[in-house]
Amino acid sequence: MRLPEGSLLRPFLAQRLSEVNNAKAKRSLGQLQGKIGEMPMSCGFQGALAAHFKASGKPGVIAELKGASPFDRSFRKVIPYKALAEDFEAVGATCLSVAVDRRTFQGSFSDLATVHHAVQIPVLAQDIVVDIYQMLEARLAGADAVVLSAGLLGEQLAEFSERAAAVALDALVQVHTKAELDHALSIGAEFICVTNRDIHSFALDPGTCEALLPLIPAEKVLAVAEGGLGTAEDLERMGKAGAKAVLMGTALMKDRDPAGVLERVLGVETLEVQD
Repeated sequence: MRLPEGSLLRPFLAQRLSEVNNAKAKRSLGQLQGKIGEMPMSCGFQGALAAHFKASGKPGVIAELKGASPFDRSFRKVIPYKALAEDFEAVGATCLSVAVDRRTFQGSFSDLATVHHAVQIPVLAQDIVVDIYQMLEARLAGADAVVLSAGLLGEQLAEFSERAAAVALDALVQVHTKAELDHALSIGAEFICVTNRDIHSFALDPGTCEALLPLIPAEKVLAVAEGGLGTAEDLERMGKAGAKAVLMGTALMKDRDPAGVLERVLGVETLEVQD
């Protein structure tokens, strides 16, 4: 894969590849495959979102747990993964996402496993996926889905999507441009996330989702929106544009009460006990 000149993703990608190579030295691809073969089936991440939309007519929320973000240097904190995952599920998140890159998001596959065992709803592994090995690590930790960047994987996108399906992982194909969307559709992707964030410049273009979502055939593809979204108004706006789910991360996690933010997004009223 080739990164454009000046891509801000370059140092993060180099670090991630180094971590993957270290993991391979400790446990081989074959060992991972053997363990995965003994695991129960995944929960069906895409199916859960589709069922929620069919039942409610509104986009479901994928609530993301992470301790940091490369897009916002002021955001860094320790996350109580088990308790917060349980809170997000109780409030009404349709699915969860766990960032597993230690340097970039202060997360890990161990954190994902903690979340997987704490909740009944499906879990997505948020990672900079550039090696098949990462998808197997995610599946072994309990992930039901992975994110595959069309802009990063290029012509390898189809191969990675097929390998994800082979280990019962839903592949959420992330796109930021019309060319990337066209490529995703050309390989038959049925689960696509439009992001407002350029993965190379880290710039946020709030109009990207509203420009690209209407181009996605709703009868064939389940569309997800992400990137700088975190309010009830965002949820409604993305739904009108064609999204059947919205991923929300930093807007929730930067707040002192992430579950409280999700309550407001979903319009959930918390009952207070009267003295």
